[in-house]
Amino acid sequence: MRLVNPLVRRALTTRSLGRRIRRQGLIEFTGRRTGRILRVPVCLHHVGGDTLIFTERPWRFNFAGGAPVTVTHRGLVRRGRALLLEATPAEGGSAFRAALDDGASPFELGLKVPRGYVPSDAELAEIARSLIRVDYEA
Repeated sequence: MRLVNPLVRRALTTRSLGRRIRRQGLIEFTGRRTGRILRVPVCLHHVGGDTLIFTERPWRFNFAGGAPVTVTHRGLVRRGRALLLEATPAEGGSAFRAALDDGASPFELGLKVPRGYVPSDAELAEIARSLIRVDYEA
């Protein structure tokens, strides 16, 4: 990822390339301990009217209690607030299912499943993933 992420960041911020990429986005936020500006490529999923990010990476803790973010998606830059959600396994599984039903691939959700295999709702509920909700400014 250390080799690929700089290329992805560049592609997502380039207007002509960025608008062709459907789910990938770039979130920019300030680290809670270091104060550094972090720019992380993520997959954005629209579930029930919310924009969600599924992750288990340590940077997710920057959004406990909410934090301002800038999101670059499809060539557009939007500001908002991101919040690390306290979701139950059932709620997490339900969000996974909704993202899959919306056309997300298991890879885009960080899942490793055999080609053609469709995970059950019970299997999705067992997967420990944190959910980050992004609320955009009007």
